Amino acid sequence: MFKENLSFKLIVFLFMSVNISVTSCSSNDGSDVETEEPKDNIDPTIACISNISEVVDASSNGKEVTYTTPVGSDNLPGAVTSQTKGLASGEVFPVGTTTNTFQVKDAAGNTVSCSFDVVVTRDEPSSNAPYFIGSADPAPSGKSWSKVENLSDEFDDGIFDESKWLNTDPKRWIGRAPGIFKKNTMTETENNLRLTAYKLDTPEMVNGNTFTHAGSYIGSKAAAQVGYYFECRMKANKTFMSSTFWLINHRNEGTGCDRRVTELDIQECVGQVTATADWALQFDETIHSNTHSRQADCPATGTGSVGGNTEVGGKVWSDYHIYAAWWKSATEIEFYLDGKKVYTAIPKADFDLPMYLRMVVETYDWNPVPSDGGMTGTEEERTTSYDWVRTWELK
Repeated sequence: MFKENLSFKLIVFLFMSVNISVTSCSSNDGSDVETEEPKDNIDPTIACISNISEVVDASSNGKEVTYTTPVGSDNLPGAVTSQTKGLASGEVFPVGTTTNTFQVKDAAGNTVSCSFDVVVTRDEPSSNAPYFIGSADPAPSGKSWSKVENLSDEFDDGIFDESKWLNTDPKRWIGRAPGIFKKNTMTETENNLRLTAYKLDTPEMVNGNTFTHAGSYIGSKAAAQVGYYFECRMKANKTFMSSTFWLINHRNEGTGCDRRVTELDIQECVGQVTATADWALQFDETIHSNTHSRQADCPATGTGSVGGNTEVGGKVWSDYHIYAAWWKSATEIEFYLDGKKVYTAIPKADFDLPMYLRMVVETYDWNPVPSDGGMTGTEEERTTSYDWVRTWELK
């Protein structure tokens, strides 16, 4: 019995001795004191690179940018670096300023950040020459482009130039029902010619046709000639109505076999496709061009249409694009998108009659009004914007 009690007391004594040795220590005076882990009060460090500046061509929306990703450090192991804002190296940075922020966090929770900017600037086309990318300029050797002032406008003074342009021309064309041309759709603001479509408060009856929507007609007073190069920087509206840049002759100015219609469509598009035909389904994301020959008095004059189309790289209303055509000769028209040639058209009949520039927002019979009226968007979404229009001839 005595041995068993002695063994039990020995076990208890040993247990208490071990427990005390883990949780306590002795001071110099023999008393026990608590111990704590040392706290890490030293912040980690991180250094960012300098700001990056890139320039892209006038039609680009961004550029792929690579950079050295910052990595933080600390006095103790376990620090982690992460990006908290911006875009990673190798991604496409949009036009404008993108701020990139990196944070390093150590094992104790201390954090430090640094930032740098990637600035992408769009190279604006010169107003002194047509916009071509690389070696796309088709000017023959020994000749250069000269601006045709009465068929060009920067739209940057806030005043509509009535010496160059007509705002509606009811004696010639009032629009295609249900869209009627209204002067009050036009403003020159924000360095743009802005054509803003809307729904009429009350339908109008004209010549037996019912009009429910207001569109725009801007036409040049001067005529263009064979050899001219035409370009505009335009952002389409986001409605079912059109955004256009084109030329047409005046049929009644011709006589004999020249009494006919020639039409050169550089860009015809819509912002909302309500059509169901396969050929129309991409009219909100393409440049769509045509040469038309029609209403010819002479049976020998060819009639019909020849054109082309290609994708602009997004919706036509999402950004500006430069649409252009070189009326190279009576038998050949070259079309350009954002400074690059995209296709050529050989008209059904000679294009040798003077033609007039048009910037028109209209309704198409093949792209009908949607059930909600098609004008539910903001004013900006209902607006076709022309940054500038420029016409050139070779000298």
